[in-house]
Amino acid sequence: MNSSHSLCWNTSLELLNKSWNEEFVYQSHRIMDIFILPSMIGIICLTGLIGNILIIFTIIRSRKTTIPDIYICNLAVADLVHIIGMPFLIHQWAQGGEWVFGGPLCTIITSLDTCNQFACSAIMTVMSMDRYLALVQPFRVTSWRTRCKTIRINLGLWVVSCILALPVWVYSKVIKFKDGVESCAFDLTSPDDVLWYTLYLTITTFFFPLPLILVCYILILCHTWEMYQQNKDAKCHNPSVPKQRVMKLTKMVLVLVAVFILSAAPYHVIQLVNLQMEQPTLVFYVGYYFSICLSYASSSINPFLYILLSGNFRKRLPRLQRKVAEKEIILESSF
Repeated sequence: MNSSHSLCWNTSLELLNKSWNEEFVYQSHRIMDIFILPSMIGIICLTGLIGNILIIFTIIRSRKTTIPDIYICNLAVADLVHIIGMPFLIHQWAQGGEWVFGGPLCTIITSLDTCNQFACSAIMTVMSMDRYLALVQPFRVTSWRTRCKTIRINLGLWVVSCILALPVWVYSKVIKFKDGVESCAFDLTSPDDVLWYTLYLTITTFFFPLPLILVCYILILCHTWEMYQQNKDAKCHNPSVPKQRVMKLTKMVLVLVAVFILSAAPYHVIQLVNLQMEQPTLVFYVGYYFSICLSYASSSINPFLYILLSGNFRKRLPRLQRKVAEKEIILESSF
């Protein structure tokens, strides 16, 4: 998501004049760029690093890996690679936009970041479709829902994501701006180029996958509530159990969709607004930086959502497994 951050920072900086009011905006912008933003992103980076490593380690050491585990593991890998590139960007922000790591690393970091953005959106979309097929059409696609084919599907998503990120490999480089600062940014000189790239990234990573994700989860909820109502009307032996499952599934779906929208929508909306602004204001800068933090925060929030929303996943965490084993030993020794 940060592939155009540097571009926006430098072009915005050139638009600022040095009158008294604009000097206040300039200084406020510098404080946020050098101190506040790197600190917030640093905290998010550390939290996400721990959480995603825990998720990957837990899935790898599991005796039986399920199909949802494969999707979750790929999301955690994408988030982890995304987080690994954050320290370089934090350093650039803290240095006032100066990139000191060379051109090749600039292209690699920026391209991997954008590739992971494509991959996360694609994996979440396909995972939503898989959940729909597993819960609503479980007997029609059993031959497709195997671990081997799921691994192939995820590998295919990574290949497609790398192809979609090809423009970033071509245009991301170290650029020297008029103020003398050399920054890692996009070499998009034409306003039309900026427009088309912004629309390309926004549509492919947000506005296209979002309706698919919403439709899949809405169909899942409709099917689940319909089954619950049928069991309730049939006066099943224990209707409270399916109701608990329905409520748990509903809460999980709402949380996952809400996090996806809240973390991605502000950034993409501000990118579209930026296309129409000739001179960004302080309010725009605050919203812009806030949207950046939200976009990065999803990489840190996702692993903890899996842990909190999935009881089966919590049971597989190493520490919880040790506690369960200790309780079993105590119970056995008491008899």
